[in-house]
Amino acid sequence: MGEKMSMWEQIRLLNAWAPLLGYGQRYLAEQDIHRRSLVMGDAAEWLASKTASKLDDELVSRLVAILKTPEGEAMVRFLVTQAETVVAAEGQP
Repeated sequence: MGEKMSMWEQIRLLNAWAPLLGYGQRYLAEQDIHRRSLVMGDAAEWLASKTASKLDDELVSRLVAILKTPEGEAMVRFLVTQAETVVAAEGQP
């Protein structure tokens, strides 16, 4: 493997990526599937901002903008309903 990180390096790493824990907490606290998708959109935007590529920033920004529209909300709810239907059907003999 690699070198062991010092305690200070570990703290620095945790501090740098701590926002992901916040997004995870917000996601788990949210019951509405559409609002959960918006939390994941926020997390994806934050992650995209950590890369050197501007392409992922633009792509995620556009996807999140779509999710915030009534059509985006309808799409999320439709896709989740479809996924639940498939999962339920797989559980039946």
